[in-house]
Amino acid sequence: MNTLLFQVQLEMLHLCLLCSESEVEESEVKEIELIVPSIASMAALRGVALHKKFGGGKNLTLAEAIAQEKPLTLEDIDKMVDFFEKFKPDMDDPGWYNPENPSVGWIRWSLMGGQSGKNWSIDTKKMLEEGLKDKSIKIKTLE
Repeated sequence: MNTLLFQVQLEMLHLCLLCSESEVEESEVKEIELIVPSIASMAALRGVALHKKFGGGKNLTLAEAIAQEKPLTLEDIDKMVDFFEKFKPDMDDPGWYNPENPSVGWIRWSLMGGQSGKNWSIDTKKMLEEGLKDKSIKIKTLE
């Protein structure tokens, strides 16, 4: 269900960007929440569980937000995109997709939402850059 919601949000954002004019009225601004699709959340849940079982770094704030489908910030999206731009997965590693003896790379990949997290973060960042530039969208802030 959340995947469908994400697709609808992404499509609405895309349509807003296509239809926007250079000057946007305050009433035309669309407010959105940045929440990963459920499939990325499931990958992050797996990553958090593997991390707890096998160890790793201490900062899981972003991974836990992804896993719990909490709204993300622009900075979070940037961190995800940076990770996926720099990280080159080795899917031939025997520990890839092996929950009994996972590779560090697979755990890290999972913590960021896996392939779904990669696709979502890159696509979302591109659309946000356009929408924020012409002021047709704004991000809901946590209160």
